[in-house]
Parts: sequence; C-alpha cells; structure tokens
Amino acid sequence: MLVLAAAIPVIGAAICCAVIAIQVALLALRPLGACLSVHPSPVPRDPATPWFSVHIATHCEPPRMVIATLRALLDQQWPTEGYEIIVMDNNTANPALWKPVERFCATHSGRIRFLHRTGVKGAKAGALNIALAHTDTRTTHIVTVDADYVVAPDFLKRAAIALRRTGADYVQFPQSYTGTALVAPGVDAELEEYFRTNAASADDAEAVLLTGTLCVISRAALVAAGGWTGAATTEDAELGVRLCNAGFSGRFINQVVGKGLLPLSLCDLEKQRYRWCSGNVQTLTRHSAIVFGLASSLTLAKRIAILSQLTAWVNLAMVPFLLLSAWLLTGQDHTIPATLAGGAIVLSLCDIIIRVLARAWRDRLNPGIALSALACRIALAPQSAKATFDALTGCRLKFIVTDKTGSRGPTVSALSPCTLLIFIIGVLLLAIGQPTDPIVLAAVSAVTLPLPAAVLTGNSLRAYRDAVKAQTHEAMA
Repeated sequence: MLVLAAAIPVIGAAICCAVIAIQVALLALRPLGACLSVHPSPVPRDPATPWFSVHIATHCEPPRMVIATLRALLDQQWPTEGYEIIVMDNNTANPALWKPVERFCATHSGRIRFLHRTGVKGAKAGALNIALAHTDTRTTHIVTVDADYVVAPDFLKRAAIALRRTGADYVQFPQSYTGTALVAPGVDAELEEYFRTNAASADDAEAVLLTGTLCVISRAALVAAGGWTGAATTEDAELGVRLCNAGFSGRFINQVVGKGLLPLSLCDLEKQRYRWCSGNVQTLTRHSAIVFGLASSLTLAKRIAILSQLTAWVNLAMVPFLLLSAWLLTGQDHTIPATLAGGAIVLSLCDIIIRVLARAWRDRLNPGIALSALACRIALAPQSAKATFDALTGCRLKFIVTDKTGSRGPTVSALSPCTLLIFIIGVLLLAIGQPTDPIVLAAVSAVTLPLPAAVLTGNSLRAYRDAVKAQTHEAMA
C-alpha cells in the first residue's frame, strides 16, 4: 500500500510533464498570428452549393433569447430555399418557456420547424439525433447553433466558403461572447485560449474536434460516424474523435461568426468547466485505443492534436493534494512521497501559467487582461481537478445546462464548497503542518490561490451579468 501511495504522485507528475510538454510544443510550433486566417487544403475541392439544416437544441431556455437566435438565422445572406432551421426542445416541462418559441416558429412555418419532446435520453446528443431524423432530404450539411448564439448575417455564406476553400468534411468556428470587452475581458481571454492554441494547432493536422456550437458537418460524414451519442457529457468532442477515426477531416476557421453569453455566475462557469473537463476525460478514456494508436490508423500528428484538445483543461492535482495533506498532518513532510506529491501540484500550477501567459505573450494581450485570464484559470483549477478525478474513477456524470437567466442557483459572488474547502485545508497545512521542504511549501501555498482568484473572477462575472441585464431591460423598454 505504501508503494502504491508513493507511486501515485510519481505517475501524476509524469503525466503532468507530458501534458505540459505537448502544450509547450504546440505553442512553440504555432508562430505568432498563424491562426488568424483560413488554412486551405493543398488540393481544395469545389463541392456543389451546400444545403444547410441548422439545428438548435433547447432545454429550459429563456424564450426571448431563443427567439433572438432564430431571428438572426432567418436573416441570413443565403438563399431562403438553401437552408432550414429545426428547433428541438427536449424535456422542458414548463410551457411558459417553450410555448412562446413554438408560436414564433409557427409564424415562420415555411422556414422553421419546431419539435418538442419529453422523455428524451442522452441530453443534447439525444435532441440533436431527433433533429437529424427530421432533416430535409436535400440537406448536405448539418449546422449546430446554441440557443444563446446570435450569428452574423453572413454566417452560412462564410461556412460555404470555408467548406469550399478547405475541402473539409466539417469545420468549426470559434466560440465568442457578447459584451465582454469592458466588463469581463479576462474571462473571455481565458475561454478563447483553447481556440487560439489547441484548436488552431489541430487545424494543421486537420483533426479539429467539435465544440458544440457554430460547427458545420457533412451530413454523410455525421451519419457514417454513427450520429451523436450521450456516452460523454461533451458529445461534440466525442463525435469529433469518431469523425477523425473514420477518416474525415476537420478544420478550424478562426473567424468570429456569432456571439453567445458567458455563464452569468462563477457557479455556472465552474459547472461549465466541470462538464467540459470531465466530458473530455470520458472521451479520452472511451477512445484511448484511438488516441494512443492501439487500434487506430491515425497519424501521430492527428493523435497528438486530439490528445491536446481533450487534455486542454485536465488537472491531475487532486490525488497528490489529498496524499500531501495526509502526509503533512502526520508530520511526514520530509519524505520522498511528500516531495513528489508537492512537485505534481507545482507542475499543475506551472501548466496553467505556461498555457495562459505563453498565449498572452504570443498574441500580445494587455497585461491586465492576461493576469485576469490567469486568475480565471486558477479559479477554475479545483473544478478541473475534481472533474478529472471523477471522470478517471468512473463517477456517474450528468449533462449540465448552463443557466442563461442568472436567476437560478447561488449568486455570482458565491464560492464553490470545493474551492473553500481546499483553501481552508491549505491554510491549516501551513499552520499545523509547517512544511519546510521548499517544494512542499510551494505546493501548499499554491492551493490557497484559487480562492482569491475566484473572488476576482466572480466580481468580473457580476459586472457582466449586470451589463447583460441592463441591456435586456433597455431592449424591452
């Protein structure tokens, strides 16, 4: 048992080093500004004009928000006869939430189809499969748009151009958020880092994974890959792995074509990160044979690109933290296992710092925004660590819908029990354990950082929520 306990932080530290090495290599190989334009295939094909079926899966969403999304989709610079819109509302029990959307869709019955189903299994994946089953027979490409995303008038036009230029089977546009420039630029920059680094690098290997919204997929490829599945809480990334393994190419198109809403509270941001991280780890374990090449014909570059995307938010510090706490409280801070566990925690912090600040340096971010982004990533570290641990240990995970009303759950200033508990334990370890090993001391100090970082991030989201509410009230006046 002692040998096993000592081995866990060693394994964690080794994996942390491997993840950091992959991320640093991607940053080094990605020159400044290289991800700013569409990267065409060497031999682009010229497919027939695509016919789009736009799918919007909704569950307990504010009707006004969904209708704003639909209005933007109706106002596309694309032939009316060249696309359809399907709204698939699943498991919304309150008629006050879905009936207004149904009435709006009825006024555009020639262009929008509204489906309402109860008892849908598989969360968003189940809803999208129902929409797929109702797709017009003329459809060549499926487009997924989240219920809170207002797309640009030329969204479908840009999608068609991207498909033609790249010759890809599916393309992914970046997620972007409205109204963040003044009130929450750090949170926005932290979320953007994935696209600017992981997705942009994966584009070179034509192995971009889907992120759920603003993605355009060949209908034939989607059907051939087996459609959507709720096997992981990130059904989008899971589908992306299957598409890559089936030989289909995916490209990242770094053009902002639509904007959605940030989570309106720190609690919701933590829930979102928990789902992203745990779902991607689920996908990694489910398709480990594909990713690590045991049962895959994918090139090494594609496997590295997929691994980089699936581990973008992974944090392996939970077990080393628990073991270090036990060792310190029993007065064993000078043991090799304690030093190794502390080293794993320090490496996890270094991983966060390298990813965020290296991207900030490369893209010449304002120092204040860069530090706010770093604070946001540190604030979310406990949820990432818990999500990684839960997914690796096989805990039952549920799909969590991000609240877009700001009226459910704790206020934006509330701190998660996980963050508070880790901070309290860290303070106790400093006071009672009195670590003298430099690495252990650095590790214990590091675990106290998420709480002040969470306070700063919560304040940014409070300002963001107030700005969104003020904008909504102005629009209703």
